Amino acid sequence: MSYPNYPNQPYQPQPQPNPSNTLSIVGIVLGCVAFLFCPPLFGIAGIICGAIATSKGERLGKTALGVSIAGLVVGMILGFVVFQGMQGI
Repeated sequence: MSYPNYPNQPYQPQPQPNPSNTLSIVGIVLGCVAFLFCPPLFGIAGIICGAIATSKGERLGKTALGVSIAGLVVGMILGFVVFQGMQGI
């Protein structure tokens, strides 16, 4: 007996989101540190951790990405303002 509407593909389970948020938390911490200390270094490292965490399906991955981008941008602006104030211009 044949089953005409039955697909012949094997069962492939859907990837489950990663319950660990380790990379996300590292990305958030790096993004927060980037507000005050060396924004290019810590901000870019946080963006990389957030992007990897998002691709792995971590729950806080997008938050880490957002905090790291904000830390990079605001840290650069804050550093520019403080540097200009020190120069007296």
